[in-house]
Amino acid sequence: MTRPTKPDRELFDRLAAATGEAFISVYLPTQVKGAEIDQSRIMLKNGIAQVDSWLEDAGWKPRVREQRLEAAHALLDDQEFWEHQGPGLAVLVDDKGVPTPVALTDPVEKRVVVAASFHLRPSIPSIEPTRLPVLVLTRHGVRLYSASSHDAYPVDADLPKSVEDVNWFVDREKQRQQHADRAGSKRSRHGHDPSASEGEDLDRFLRAVSAGLPEADPLRPLVVLGDDNLVARFENVHDLEMFSPPKSGIGDVDDVREVHEKAAEVVEDHETAEQETHLEQAREQLGTGNAITDVTEGLIAAVSGRVSRLMMHRGASPIWGRFDPSTLHVTFHDEQEVFDVDLLDRLAVHAMLNGAPVATTETPVDGHVFVAITRF
Repeated sequence: MTRPTKPDRELFDRLAAATGEAFISVYLPTQVKGAEIDQSRIMLKNGIAQVDSWLEDAGWKPRVREQRLEAAHALLDDQEFWEHQGPGLAVLVDDKGVPTPVALTDPVEKRVVVAASFHLRPSIPSIEPTRLPVLVLTRHGVRLYSASSHDAYPVDADLPKSVEDVNWFVDREKQRQQHADRAGSKRSRHGHDPSASEGEDLDRFLRAVSAGLPEADPLRPLVVLGDDNLVARFENVHDLEMFSPPKSGIGDVDDVREVHEKAAEVVEDHETAEQETHLEQAREQLGTGNAITDVTEGLIAAVSGRVSRLMMHRGASPIWGRFDPSTLHVTFHDEQEVFDVDLLDRLAVHAMLNGAPVATTETPVDGHVFVAITRF
């Protein structure tokens, strides 16, 4: 039984650095349940058949083709494999025939590529999605999560467990006497204002929570869920930007699904605003000499590390051809040929490998399928 790997930057870097003879990349949309699972299986079967045909045309012997595709074929009959899918699937087979299936968080179009490197552009939105820290805050439990528009997972943090965990040392008897004295000698020693003590306890607790949070990214606001009173008070003790959705209450601090449901809208709104900011930055650079929209020029700049940020239309059709990063020689083909690469893929991969963030857009940037902003 094989399960798809979840995409992350470590996996991307490993796959991007791999090169060899006839690396195979098959992308297809998938379903998590129902009759559509069989359709996804058929699409993978057809993709493998396409690869086999291309390799035959390239002169590969039947036994060699069979060995290269054997492990990928085995996925077709692995029922449990097909029950652990996301909206998209990449099956990447190296030059030893070892497959790396990757469950993508975004739908993808069916695509088959055989080249000297893996085709990775469709996986980029799943590798580095917008993620926000999410603090779940109740009197009896505190948890920190990381949430995207697709998922949420717990994050380790040195946070107090509860209000009592922070206030265990408070001398309640002395506290009652102090409040009685402030109220005047005519009041009973038990006639203090309990709300004042409780408020001090809560503020002490919330300050401990704020101090225990990991160092924040100023561009990533904190989403806070939980008891309405605590969330409101927390805003007074936490210095950095935070958001709380209108219905922020949550019953169980360990309920990952509810955390994601509550936080998803805030994450999606932030993702939209972030993309608009990047688009505006790209538009400002167009025509200034600091932005590249030509593929050849972009490839050269990406390989040399001169790209500081890349904006690319997610739905841009592949630009097929050949690219040698050692000589920077580029060849364009009108139609895909076996061993061709998508030149937009190579542009995005080299930009990321040299430290440039790559953001995908839902539409072209002022008519351009990509805008590469240069460092110098």
